Amino acid sequence: MEGIVTALTTAIGTFATSAMSAIASIVPVALPIMGALVVVGIGIKAFRKFAK
Repeated sequence: MEGIVTALTTAIGTFATSAMSAIASIVPVALPIMGALVVVGIGIKAFRKFAK
């Protein structure tokens, strides 16, 4: 039983490390894209407000 617990603990630890690495790789790319989408959304709302 201890072998199973050790295997699961190791697997979950490895998965967590891989997930954190993937997130760290994606954030620098995704952050500017999300920022651009927010700016475009605010711009569209402002344009609609002033167009009336």
